Amino acid sequence: MQTSPESGEDSSDEPVTDPATELAADLGLVLVTELPSRSSRSWRAQGRDGDLVLRQYLDLSEIGQAELGRTVAWQAEVRRIAAGEGWPTALPHGEPIDHAGSWWTLEQFLPGRHRPVPAATQARILTSWHATTFPLDRLGPRPGAFDALAVLDDEDVPALLRTCAGPEDRSWLQRRFEQVTALADGIDRTASRRVLVHGDLVDRNLLWDGERLTGVLDLELATVDRRTTEMTTSWRCRYDELAFAVHRLDPFSDDEWPMLLVDWWTQLITLSVFHLRRGRQPDRWELDGLRRETALSRMLERGEVPRTD
Repeated sequence: MQTSPESGEDSSDEPVTDPATELAADLGLVLVTELPSRSSRSWRAQGRDGDLVLRQYLDLSEIGQAELGRTVAWQAEVRRIAAGEGWPTALPHGEPIDHAGSWWTLEQFLPGRHRPVPAATQARILTSWHATTFPLDRLGPRPGAFDALAVLDDEDVPALLRTCAGPEDRSWLQRRFEQVTALADGIDRTASRRVLVHGDLVDRNLLWDGERLTGVLDLELATVDRRTTEMTTSWRCRYDELAFAVHRLDPFSDDEWPMLLVDWWTQLITLSVFHLRRGRQPDRWELDGLRRETALSRMLERGEVPRTD
């Protein structure tokens, strides 16, 4: 209910409706439940065509409404193409919708359940996704996607890293920036082939019916880039077993192995710089990720390449 600031009495009998409920009503849908999602808000909805998903996109990269609209349209096209290639991605229902200052899509609801995925299974899915003949040149990189490696050539970065408030966090940022700059100078960045990067192809974004894959979810981070870019979000300087499982199916070259670490560190430094440039401190996800080490990362840090023959 709205009230008059002068009298404190109701000035309207119309109920205040949130944008999702309002849009659902306009589309002839009833929202059933909100679904877990990280870079958007999503609801399972029911209508004449059965169960659908209503998704509201969040501008987490702060690229603005116009660029976000292009991003949303690009993602919808990727889902159409992937579904046409046999991947269980959610087909869009209609075009993206500009409503209440946000972009929205209506898409197919995919059945299935989440379950833990062994490294060998995840590796098979990753390599199969990268082997699919997506029209990379026509798609191009996702509008608004970060070029993570650009941070290596940005003259403002050293000064920005010095604005990190915590002395220990600042030290790690500066240390990793020096390390990744030196490591990147010794490798061929073009050695890793271009693929359609999903961006988060992990168990929480996969649905199953028994052993049958029924859903590949959340393509908000998808783009066209090097395949080592994909491994950044899958390996995450944590899952060495997955990196080796992928290598057994689709071997990494001697340039690609160190690129895993370069891509990991540059992604975290890029996100840290994104916040520092706006007068904010980096999130713990970036800062803690820069400190994390595994047997594989320590090997790559020393300039060694795994020999798995």
